[in-house]
Amino acid sequence: MSDGAPTFVAECFWPDVEDADLKALDRRVESVIAEIPPDAPVRYLGSILLREDEVVLCQFEGGAEAVRTIAERAQVPFERILATRHSPSTSVRDAAAVAHDEKREAHE
Repeated sequence: MSDGAPTFVAECFWPDVEDADLKALDRRVESVIAEIPPDAPVRYLGSILLREDEVVLCQFEGGAEAVRTIAERAQVPFERILATRHSPSTSVRDAAAVAHDEKREAHE
């Protein structure tokens, strides 16, 4: 998948979720992804637990319909699938710019 691939989160309201629940969820998602055909690529980026809010965000990269299908097949207890956009920190962007400049200078 490319850097420009769309990303989504499956938002789960999950009271009393435990770490073991997340590990089981991750295994189910990875198992389902391993079974999908290559023409429907989805990458699972992991999950984030917002413990105080009892919310789990499962992060995916891929097409919206493919992400929904994976989440349903893996029995992710989601309420909704939301499109996301990642904004890297300034230091990450600066480091990428420096690396790009150094690479360009090396070829000159």
